[in-house]
Amino acid sequence: MRVILPSAYGFCSGVRSAVSKAMKASREAEERALPCLLYGDLVHSRAVMDELCALGMVRIDEPSDSDPGILVIRAHGIPDEERKAFIDAGYGIVDATCPVVLHSQNLIRSSTHPVVIGHEGHSEVRTLLGSGEGVILVESENDLEKLEKGIPYEAVVQTTFSIPDLAAIMAKAGELGFDPRLLNDVCPASHQRRDALSELIPGCSCIIVAGDPGSRNTVELWECAKDLGIPSFLVSSPEDIPEEAFSFPVVGLTAGASCPDTLVQSIRRRLEDGR
Repeated sequence: MRVILPSAYGFCSGVRSAVSKAMKASREAEERALPCLLYGDLVHSRAVMDELCALGMVRIDEPSDSDPGILVIRAHGIPDEERKAFIDAGYGIVDATCPVVLHSQNLIRSSTHPVVIGHEGHSEVRTLLGSGEGVILVESENDLEKLEKGIPYEAVVQTTFSIPDLAAIMAKAGELGFDPRLLNDVCPASHQRRDALSELIPGCSCIIVAGDPGSRNTVELWECAKDLGIPSFLVSSPEDIPEEAFSFPVVGLTAGASCPDTLVQSIRRRLEDGR
């Protein structure tokens, strides 16, 4: 079996920065004899979270979950009211929010009629909805019925939202007579990984996407491969590789933006070993 990798895969710059900040916060907390806490999952990666928890970091969701210490804000950010609650409770904040998400938050804060296009319940979308007043969530074309004609809506997109789904929503909005101004776009890292995967596919018998099934951009890569008509598998560890995958002569291996290279390489080794 031959395993080939695309030109772009794995950690994006925002995730790499978040992990670096968390590691630094852990060392500082140890030196100061303070608890080091994570607000939610730093990134959607079991491998990354296992590594951070092994250092003694503890995941919490609200101030009452721990004695105050150093709190690392996840890459997907935190709603404004929740940030204030942690600060008021005496926590020191290390902000590992992705710069792209921070920019999206600022766009919402400065908008008069903000709309968020994204998936309800996703941690980034919770952050964006909590960054302004009267923010309207649009998940699909059906949600456009929430909008009123004649209002100058401004839309901010979840960084990992499906590119085809975004295009469909905007097209439908035009058909219905809405003209929301798009203030941002899907994260460039998501574009890069999708484009690199598309370039990889013609030379492959199947595609394996490494990463956590809870990671939206990882699932997007997997769905992209399936939509292009090639056998594809979402794998979160070497042990998850299905037997069927070993029957293909050329396997393309890519990874979501929150997947560490150590995991990618361990999956690659098992594929090349053929067992």
